[in-house]
Amino acid sequence: MNPNLIIEFGPRSILSLIGIITLIIGVWYVDRTWDEKGSAAYQRAKEKGNNLEKELDAAFPFPILFLLGWAIFAISYLFPTNGGNALDFSPMNIGAIIFSLILATVASVPMGDAVRYRKKSKKMKLSMMFLLSWIGLTITSGLATNNGITSFLLGGAGAISIIASMKLLWKYRKMGDSWEKDGRPNPNPIVYNMGGPLFILGWFLFWTAMSSTTTGTIDSGLPIYFNMRTALAFFAGCGMVPIVMMIDYAHDEGGKYVGLGTSGAHFGRLFESIVPFFTLWTLFGVASFITIDNSIVEPDMRKWLLLATCMLQAITAGGLIQTAVYKGNMKLKMRFSMIFVLLFFALALNIGYDGGITRYLAFFGVPLIILGQVTVFKNRKRGDYWMIHKVVNPNPIVYSVGEPLFTTGWILLSLAISQPML
Repeated sequence: MNPNLIIEFGPRSILSLIGIITLIIGVWYVDRTWDEKGSAAYQRAKEKGNNLEKELDAAFPFPILFLLGWAIFAISYLFPTNGGNALDFSPMNIGAIIFSLILATVASVPMGDAVRYRKKSKKMKLSMMFLLSWIGLTITSGLATNNGITSFLLGGAGAISIIASMKLLWKYRKMGDSWEKDGRPNPNPIVYNMGGPLFILGWFLFWTAMSSTTTGTIDSGLPIYFNMRTALAFFAGCGMVPIVMMIDYAHDEGGKYVGLGTSGAHFGRLFESIVPFFTLWTLFGVASFITIDNSIVEPDMRKWLLLATCMLQAITAGGLIQTAVYKGNMKLKMRFSMIFVLLFFALALNIGYDGGITRYLAFFGVPLIILGQVTVFKNRKRGDYWMIHKVVNPNPIVYSVGEPLFTTGWILLSLAISQPML
């Protein structure tokens, strides 16, 4: 079975990926700075009578990385999707560049001014321009790639995901909706929200749509198959993100531990337990039993070992580590975390055993998943701080880099296991 899409490693895919990574870092830096410094300035002004306006001005950095990222992303449209170096000044490519630059402009300084000074009317107008520009970019980008309906579906899903992520982050962050409506920080910021994961997923989908081709060479690119194996790999792999989020959200927000999970006050007993987590890990391992032509193969030792590793990881992470967290036992959590790391790298070794692009995807994905978990545990309400000090973290960070890293890692690992296994 030939791949449905191939992302050729050339100027278009590489430049656009660099641009996306740069602008994501830019968004996270600016919004995290505004969240942390802005809320701290408000608290100081409330307690000590400091000059709030002056401190808030200093809390809003200029979005240089965001603008640079969009500029690099826009330039990538001048190159073809087949990996070639020849410049292409077609009307659709130029249109995509123009819409990219409009998005960069609208979402940077003007939007920052509207947020900083709570200009509701201006923000509404800019938000409408933001939405229309994304529609324009999706259409021109889809026409430019000439991949048919696939580019529009993936690009449209990516754009919707990115826009939805902004709404969610704005709702749960410290200096978002609460600041704009009431002129004060959010009294209950939520670290575990789907804003960050949707932002990363959206950009992955849009990057796939704008940089892929249907006529490339597998050896010089990343093949993407639309089949049962890929569907199951992404359902189970990327599905870990919301499942883990529900489990940890419930604990962060005070869910009562009742054994292998919390009471179900937030998402129901089932989704606050190990059952969905164990199920997805099992399905992730079972994905290796399906070939790229959608047939089921008789598992060999390597595939049974992969499934066993997945199931052991589910028990380790969802059972042993999570129970240690619920009980506030930091020493036990660290011991089980060593097993967690070893199992993950054993999984990467198995998935990437055949070499090639699969090995790179697996061995880049696994460290990102681990680093994501380590980071978000430092930033959440009932994570490392709560386990050490026995009190809720007084400064949870909504714009933790943990969730973007965790999501990126699972996308890469899902891509890895979706590739053919010899």
